[in-house]
Amino acid sequence: MIIPIVMYHGVTPWSEPRLFDALLDVPASVRPAVAPYLVQFTYLLNDLSEISDDELRNGAMQTALTKLATICLKHARASADFLKILVRWMDIAREVAKAPNGLSALAQVLCYILEVNDHVEREALQALLEREIGPEAKETIVTIGQQLREEGRREGRREGECAVLLRQLRRRFGTAVNTDVEQRIATASIEQIDTWTERVLSAATLTELLAD
Repeated sequence: MIIPIVMYHGVTPWSEPRLFDALLDVPASVRPAVAPYLVQFTYLLNDLSEISDDELRNGAMQTALTKLATICLKHARASADFLKILVRWMDIAREVAKAPNGLSALAQVLCYILEVNDHVEREALQALLEREIGPEAKETIVTIGQQLREEGRREGRREGECAVLLRQLRRRFGTAVNTDVEQRIATASIEQIDTWTERVLSAATLTELLAD
């Protein structure tokens, strides 16, 4: 049995069809012949824009971590005063922290908040957690800050190496470096970029250079 579920956390209510068949652009002249073979199902929709915070908090079947993650999905991206919302959920955050591996789980939620909300300062979030949860939460947020800085450095290095590699490829292969090649490089790992960079002088063709 497969039950599809959509968790939607956009600002405006969900407006797409909830019947999968309605998403398929099948010509009317063809539909009778192919109808028996089409995948048809209605998916369950959790539209957070239409579920109140109280409903999310009181969900009997949800763990504390699920409740906290859900309220973050609902508000963290778009709310300029998200810390005020988070204050009202500190009892749930404390419950998360007390669970086995709770601080590690809480760290992932906090990392999401810092990634998607430009208005939340790491220092303010750290102070809130230290006050409401305890000193152990301070180390968690410090670790998150270090992780984000390291990820930022790594991403900056990757972007720089992508730009250098593209310049080298254009000099060697000219117009053969099309948008597909650019997209492939843009989405490659830093290890793959390093491999391709090493081949710039030795590869005879662009296809040989970009081989996996």
